[in-house]
Amino acid sequence: MKISKPTLLIDEQKCKANIERMLQKVESNGLKFRPHFKTHQSKLIGEWFKERGVEAITVSSLGMAKYFEEAGWSEITVAFPLNVLQFDEINELAAKVKLNLLVDNIEAINALEKQLAHHVFVYIEIDTGAGRTGVRFDDTDVVKEIAKAINKSGKLSLKGVYSHAGHSYNAQSKEDIHTIFSLTKKRIIEVKERINDLSPDLEICIGDTPTCSVGEDFTGINAISPGNFVFYDLMQVFIGSCVSSDIAVAMVCPVVSKNVHTSEVCIYGGAVHFSKDSENWEGKDIFGMVVRQERSGWGIPDNGAYVKSLSQEHGIVKLEKEEFDAVDIGDVLTVLPIHSCLTAEAMGYYMTPGGDFVDHYAQKNRDLPG
Repeated sequence: MKISKPTLLIDEQKCKANIERMLQKVESNGLKFRPHFKTHQSKLIGEWFKERGVEAITVSSLGMAKYFEEAGWSEITVAFPLNVLQFDEINELAAKVKLNLLVDNIEAINALEKQLAHHVFVYIEIDTGAGRTGVRFDDTDVVKEIAKAINKSGKLSLKGVYSHAGHSYNAQSKEDIHTIFSLTKKRIIEVKERINDLSPDLEICIGDTPTCSVGEDFTGINAISPGNFVFYDLMQVFIGSCVSSDIAVAMVCPVVSKNVHTSEVCIYGGAVHFSKDSENWEGKDIFGMVVRQERSGWGIPDNGAYVKSLSQEHGIVKLEKEEFDAVDIGDVLTVLPIHSCLTAEAMGYYMTPGGDFVDHYAQKNRDLPG
């Protein structure tokens, strides 16, 4: 396989192992699995979940929901606050699938009541600490107001309460993740208990990769919907969700320039390929770590080489002197990404080490290799 431009490789074996590990946790805890497909956005990878009996999925947009509806998925949760300007898309999807939507305000319920042409199910999104969207976990009056409005509607069914503990991505250790997991569980279970008199059989769904990867006791939780776990990335390694050998995607980038004064090389691979997410590693902000390419994939970081900076198309890689001397212009370097979700979105396709393409929702009109 010849690589002449930035290319995102996928390791099918690692990807399937990550799926299997999460499924074992789901099955051992008696949970419903609603995996979030916003990370991989691939119909083929979706089939790997189907092969293991997964029936319901989560996505982050109505366009993505349509993409997977066309692949045969019949229950889809759109885990993004309801956009009242997209009722044509909502009605089109609701006519074809069991559609679950997220709301965190009464205005969204009123809009649904007026414009829905088909029945949908609704989660009330709860903010358990991330502070992004959702009704605050302790704002009981608002949660009850929304629940009552849903129950009065002939077009809506209250499915449950949903929370994405996004603040777990700011954890500094596995212990931090455990703390966030415990508090998230406590807060969302209490929310459900406060509205049990209105709807006693509600589902509690939580959805972030760190807590779903590290958490063990899911008592009181009914469903999980993590997404990043399918690939993982360096961010997840640094906070303790996984180890580097679990990372199932890697960027391969050509070396285009060498700087003998700094022992740095420039790769064809910048922010438009990786995104500009960074992580602090040994006191330095880095944008990826170099791994050794192997015949069937890649190894783990073992030489301290890292992506020092990114501009639009350029990536500057810091190497030890011995490594620098061994790299020639025209070689390729393999780099583990900081945030696999954004890297996959930026690239819009995957390639296997054998040279086969794997689809991505964002693939249309991308400049594919070959």
